[in-house]
Amino acid sequence: MLGPALTPRERAVLAAVERRLTNPEIASELFISVRTVESHIASLRRKLGADTRGDLIAAARELRETSVRVPANPLRGRGRDLAELAALLDAHRWVTIVGPGGVGKTRLALEFARTDAQRTPLVVELEHAGPGDILARLSRALDLEGGPGRDLIGAVAVALSAQDYVLVLDNADRVGPATADAVAGLRARAPGLRVIVTSRTALGGVDESVHVLRPLAANGVDSPAAALLADRLAATGHALDAQEQQIAERIGERLDGLPLALELAASVARHLPLGELDRRLSVDLASLDRAVPEGRHRTLETAFDWTWDLLTDEEQDVLRRLGALPRTFDFDLAVAVSHPGAEKTVLRLLDHSLIVPVGGEPIRFRLLAVLREFVHARTDPALIRRVLERHAEVTEETAGAFAARARVDASPEAMMMSALLCPEVNAALRWSLAARHPAAVALAGTLAIGVEQYGSDVDSVTGLATAADDEWLRAEATPQQLLSIGTAIAFYDVDRSGVLAEYALAAARDDDGRRAAHQLAGFTAAYQGDRDAALAHLDEAERLALALGLDWELGAVRQSRGVALRGTSPEELAAAIASFESAMRAYARAGDLTHVNNVRYMMAAAAADSPLQADHDRAAGWAAECRAYAEATLNDHEIAHARLVQATLGLEIAGELGELLDAFRHHGDLRCVNRTLLLCADRTTDPRERLRCLASALDIAQAAGDVPRQLAALQRSVVAQYDVGDRSGALAALDRIAQLGGVDAADEACPPELRAEFARS
Repeated sequence: MLGPALTPRERAVLAAVERRLTNPEIASELFISVRTVESHIASLRRKLGADTRGDLIAAARELRETSVRVPANPLRGRGRDLAELAALLDAHRWVTIVGPGGVGKTRLALEFARTDAQRTPLVVELEHAGPGDILARLSRALDLEGGPGRDLIGAVAVALSAQDYVLVLDNADRVGPATADAVAGLRARAPGLRVIVTSRTALGGVDESVHVLRPLAANGVDSPAAALLADRLAATGHALDAQEQQIAERIGERLDGLPLALELAASVARHLPLGELDRRLSVDLASLDRAVPEGRHRTLETAFDWTWDLLTDEEQDVLRRLGALPRTFDFDLAVAVSHPGAEKTVLRLLDHSLIVPVGGEPIRFRLLAVLREFVHARTDPALIRRVLERHAEVTEETAGAFAARARVDASPEAMMMSALLCPEVNAALRWSLAARHPAAVALAGTLAIGVEQYGSDVDSVTGLATAADDEWLRAEATPQQLLSIGTAIAFYDVDRSGVLAEYALAAARDDDGRRAAHQLAGFTAAYQGDRDAALAHLDEAERLALALGLDWELGAVRQSRGVALRGTSPEELAAAIASFESAMRAYARAGDLTHVNNVRYMMAAAAADSPLQADHDRAAGWAAECRAYAEATLNDHEIAHARLVQATLGLEIAGELGELLDAFRHHGDLRCVNRTLLLCADRTTDPRERLRCLASALDIAQAAGDVPRQLAALQRSVVAQYDVGDRSGALAALDRIAQLGGVDAADEACPPELRAEFARS
């Protein structure tokens, strides 16, 4: 509704009527005659269909309400913000909405003003205002006519006191102090006034309350960020299919849920397939532009330029350095890459909404990805390299100190610190490997200890695998460092661990180096199913560990021996359990309760594979203990291990196997992904689903170089293929078993009906 066309003088008269002035008072204020006032009121009644003065007041309010221009598309993900804004406004009467450029401060303020049933909205744009223009702009918005020597703030305050207003002062960034003074003066004269200001930084008023507006949540296909993008695309006639919804989720996460970035992405998606846009955004954000008149929000660059120009040289320099960091940072890291005293600058950048807190203890911060790219474009590449080098050095020192006590610290606080440090170490490792920086070797070793002690994730395991493949790093690393890396990646790719064992054996120069090399070689052989080689290496490693008095290392050697001794016979199980129990005692002497618990899981897993109920009862008890300890220490990886044993024993419902698969994939634990898939194959009643699970399990075991798990998948595949009538598939699986485990293993797996045919093949 645009409303009738009113002349400027008619609008001024209507505003005066709205303030309940009499005709003589209006004439005096506007310097016109009473007869002229009566003529304007008659015209207003005719245009507005008003019979009484009360109708004119109601029409004035309606015109002001419809003047709040809010987009017709739905507001996504801001319900809590609207509720918090209402509570703050009721309590303090003045709220400044702060947040980065493009986060939706104006939209939130206008939406609130439009839907406030108790107050009349008045919106004043301050984007191009000067410090002396604010009251004049308010006067024009209220259709007041000024005169020489008139008390402007008094006139505006009187007008705002005429009824319950919610005043929105939009984009006050460049006139913050003047806006704060104007608001303070108006609130003193108009006590019932409610004020909402939008700015990228708080104004600093004595009675000001602040609402920090964050980007939209962007995790999941049902996230507000993905919904906003889908809304904007639907407005162009593009309804997303299921695959495109997944792409929209990725774009929402890539753009940090920043509404302006999502609006720009939707604009570009009118001309590009969504998948291509996603690929382009994975490289850079230069694609985000739209053909609208020049303004703050045409591109992300123009949006951020608005704030960049307000920064001091020092603030720009510190922001460049923080933008060069690969991930999050705390105050200490900010100081390390900039200068002493930079904490104050970081706080000012927070005030400017250029960095955002991400939590943690101590608290950490980051730049939004879209802002980081803007800052990178204004940063010398040499400065970026210096910052990344300093980040690698600081991370090496911090992570090294943490890893030094990791073996004896299983506290939930240590688990949370590991979760914070791992992404930083990953980023520093990637850079230092590419730059051939000496920090790379120590970073890989400390990351491996963190993964082994507190659980893994795909990024960490992938980073360690990349390090393991790097010939320069393998040549620079000590046997002890190669042991840490090889142990951490074995459940991802045991063949890579075997390569590291060869390097360690060649590089060992002293007893502890030889102990580490034989320990890694034995560990690797155990998981490759080569019992004789494993026991030979582990015997030598145990001899050296005993001679050196190394309890923790002795526990690791005996744990690996337990893996090598595992089998299906009661004698093999007893030998494995005895070795595991000895490992637990050694770990306990060293103070490593996490590995005590991990060995307990291995005992449970071995007993769960036994055909005897008595062993199943022992397995259930060990698994329950393992799970309780893991839950107390917040170790998700060990919780998943315990649940896997419980599922094997039938103590977890089949529907939860999918959750376990997701958990092990998250941790990059391919060995346990394989075990879970084999369990899924055993539990399903659908022959085709069984074959699918077995094929996936076999692929994963092959990728990990895990021969025992390959054999387990192939043995089940023989039966599954035969059951669906695929004799050639069953014979092919038997041939593969013969290649991996020998003819005797294949004969044992062969159904009687296929023996003659297999013998001929």
